[in-house]
Order: sequence, then structure tokens, then C-alpha cells
Amino acid sequence: MSKGASQGADAARAAIAFSFFSIIVWVALALKALQRYRLGTDMSLFATDQFATDPNAAYPGYPTGSGIESTETYQSPPFTETSDTNPKGYQVPAY
Repeated sequence: MSKGASQGADAARAAIAFSFFSIIVWVALALKALQRYRLGTDMSLFATDQFATDPNAAYPGYPTGSGIESTETYQSPPFTETSDTNPKGYQVPAY
């Protein structure tokens, strides 16, 4: 058998083996998804403690904070420091 034919046969066997393994993985993932579907949702994951028990109560809104925060709404934009236009030791290249 020539070298090219044996490489082709090896490639075919590898393709068949990986296809077989991928089928096993797909079946395992499908079973895991079915198991999670049958369990349903766990409502303890959702935070409902902050809501009033009365269904007609208004939405509580966003908390106001502790008062430690500054009253300024926006921060200064980045990279706006005032610096020397020609720092020591730097020569502006002339083009």
C-alpha cells in the first residue's frame, strides 16, 4: 500500500472516530438539557424580597443612596490633565 493511500485510510478512520465521539457528546448534552428542562426554574434565584406583598402596591423605585456620593453628576473626561507641551529632554520632530 502506498504512503498516500495509508494516509487517506488513517484520515477516514479519524473522521469516523470523531463523528462517533461527537454523536455521544450530542446525546449527553441533549439528556442534560432534558434534565434541566424537567427541573424547571428555581424561583429562589430571583430576588422578590424587596417587593411589597400587596400586588396592587406601587413599584418601590431606585434607592437614593447613602448621601456619601458627590452631587456632581458627571466625572471629568479621561486624559485631560494639563501637562507641559514640551517636557524636558523631548524634541519635537520637524517634518
